[in-house]
Amino acid sequence: MAPITGTTHEVKMVGDAKGYRFEPANLTVKQGDGIKWIMISGGPHNVAFDPATIPPDVRPQLDANMGTDRMSELSSNMKINPGESITISFGNIKPGQYPYHCTPHLALGMKGIITVQ
Repeated sequence: MAPITGTTHEVKMVGDAKGYRFEPANLTVKQGDGIKWIMISGGPHNVAFDPATIPPDVRPQLDANMGTDRMSELSSNMKINPGESITISFGNIKPGQYPYHCTPHLALGMKGIITVQ
């Protein structure tokens, strides 16, 4: 797992009358930054990257950077209670766009894109 050497950004995981979403859904970070996804409401939520959209040379590092919160490859475990969180390092992740989603709410449009500069 590569350490977070820059800023840790926060993204809220929300499910309410307005729908299921990440706030903000699209975020630009620098290599070495981290992102902390915080469960707010409407869980369970998780953070998952589709292996088909992640370059093969990035997959092992991104997977390792998910740390102990992993449920399966490129997928975090579920967060059920408000205040629970998932923090992922973007250390050693090359610049590019990395689409992600919440597995239980993908059909409801709960997805976003992390852009690494």
